[in-house]
Amino acid sequence: MRFNLLYTLVILTTISAGAQSKFKVGLLYNTAASSYYGSNNMGTMTMPQYSLKISLGAGIKAEYAIKNNWGINLFSAWQQRGAYFDEGVYSFAPHYSFDYIDAGLGVYYQTKEIIGKSKLKFTLAGTYHTLISSERINNYESSNIISDSQMSDYGILASIGLSIPRADRDDIQISSFVNTGFKNVFGGVLEMNGQSGKNILFGIQLAYLFGFNKKINN
Repeated sequence: MRFNLLYTLVILTTISAGAQSKFKVGLLYNTAASSYYGSNNMGTMTMPQYSLKISLGAGIKAEYAIKNNWGINLFSAWQQRGAYFDEGVYSFAPHYSFDYIDAGLGVYYQTKEIIGKSKLKFTLAGTYHTLISSERINNYESSNIISDSQMSDYGILASIGLSIPRADRDDIQISSFVNTGFKNVFGGVLEMNGQSGKNILFGIQLAYLFGFNKKINN
């Protein structure tokens, strides 16, 4: 529901700002590795040893250029997170699989042209993550642990990459990013037993943003 609402708001913004050359909106796709960081305090129980798992994401992104070199951006995406644990102990490495709807608001700075017309772009954003599903998966079953998970998280995202102009107004963006969460993802009985893990995600993002013609005054 929140994703549909945000999507609608972005579309309405696009329609109302469609004549502004500084406004761009489009799609993004993430290929990333995720895991958890932080300490555990599970008493006499064996602590899980977290390791990386592949996590995908896709969504929408909008940018508004305030000046030639910097501006603001807004994005929302479905994003997988989670981690493998106890690798090497079993033939099938068990893992946590958490799905979130992300929302982010940030600023960017881009340099002058460095390769052809391409520019180097730096982004820093605050993020908010709403949990939509969480599972613990091993070689014989998948357990729903939504009642033992925190329903939200927040964090910070930083990225660096290339912005490649296309057709004078569109942009192809390729960037590497890292996104860290600040809250323990576990809740309920798992949290009471001392299990802890905070989201960390890093990878490559590909985005295509559509620009708009300048407004013509009669």
